[in-house]
Amino acid sequence: MTDIKGNVVLSRNAMEEILRLATLNVYGVTGLAPVTFAERFTRALALPSRPKGVDAQIRKDGTIVVTVHVRLQYGVRVSEVARTIASQVRYVFCSMTGIAQERVELNVVVWSIRVEHENE
Repeated sequence: MTDIKGNVVLSRNAMEEILRLATLNVYGVTGLAPVTFAERFTRALALPSRPKGVDAQIRKDGTIVVTVHVRLQYGVRVSEVARTIASQVRYVFCSMTGIAQERVELNVVVWSIRVEHENE
């Protein structure tokens, strides 16, 4: 087999989309919260925009710092869900991108707890 030379460049938007989808697949997560003021403002005005709820920054040393802003389901153990988000999202992201897990720092911000009321 011959080696194919070239580079693969992963955009910040692509990284954030992978992270967003992986986060939404964790049990106990009901949604993502807006990260920036602009996202909150857009949502408040009901303008067409999909809030990401994920922020990914790349440091000069190559470390990727990820912060996910989540809304959790009422009744879940917050610390366990946060730990699951950190490990599961890091695993999915690294598996899909080929980036070493040691290069990813993942932070979880619990924005709110969602309580569902059953209609009687």
